[in-house]
Amino acid sequence: MKIRLGTRKSNLAVVQTQLVAKMLKDHYPDLTIEIVKISTKGDEILHKAIKDVGSKGVFVKEIEQALLDGKIDLAIHSMKDMPGEVTPGLCFVDPPKGEDPRDVLITKDNKPLKKDGAYKIGTGSLRRALQLKKLYPNCQTVPIRGNIETRMGKIQSENLDGVVLAYAGLIRAGYQDRVQHIFSEDDLIPAPCQGILALQVREDDREIQDLLKPLAHEKTTLRYQIQRAFQKTLNGGCQSPMGISSRIDDQRVYLRACFGNEDGSVFCQKDLEGPLEDGVQLAQDLAQALKEEVYD
Repeated sequence: MKIRLGTRKSNLAVVQTQLVAKMLKDHYPDLTIEIVKISTKGDEILHKAIKDVGSKGVFVKEIEQALLDGKIDLAIHSMKDMPGEVTPGLCFVDPPKGEDPRDVLITKDNKPLKKDGAYKIGTGSLRRALQLKKLYPNCQTVPIRGNIETRMGKIQSENLDGVVLAYAGLIRAGYQDRVQHIFSEDDLIPAPCQGILALQVREDDREIQDLLKPLAHEKTTLRYQIQRAFQKTLNGGCQSPMGISSRIDDQRVYLRACFGNEDGSVFCQKDLEGPLEDGVQLAQDLAQALKEEVYD
């Protein structure tokens, strides 16, 4: 049997797809796997902020179309890039084990940043920028775009004191030695489903769906279900800053989330906890409470 895996062309996207390919080969040694690299609108237009490139799915639409057209059999995305609404005809299967969801700081010459320092820190995320201002009140955040390598390179090319990136991507791409500081999920609430891979298939392709079942990881699936419910309630994929942390302990879930309006002039944070079996409903309730606080 042969399976075609579709991915963005960036180094990290290809590495993540290779990880899934290895998982599949471990379970099905005779499987033939082809990796198909696809360019997306978000990859091609780098001179604009994401909010100016398109409203939703700028890193996934072309890959989804290839899946719908039968040019690939499985699409591999970062789940945090996926809009809240599922594209008709497609679905996600339960994800494999996720990576560390936290954000990290990479600095010039690996030097730590002082809380009261006047720094220039690069990030393409309003969610990160707003939270960084609380951690480093005198910092200036500078918008940056590009893949991991490009963003790290901007420390030198744009004379930045540091950049903030997702720890998961750095681990997968082998750059964890560049990390100067790991932010706790309390200090810098991650994006929904950060560190989780999205395995997307055609809704009617039961053969591929069954093939992927052994890759599913129970705890990651729980995090995915809770955080996607939060994202979807907020019409996730919009350019408003949002983040959520979901920690599970003794069959209880502890949620900490943030949400704001599109220009960042209003930005709120709330906590909620309850039984794990109510995790999805709790996430929806938390999202609704944040939405009302931001827009009412």
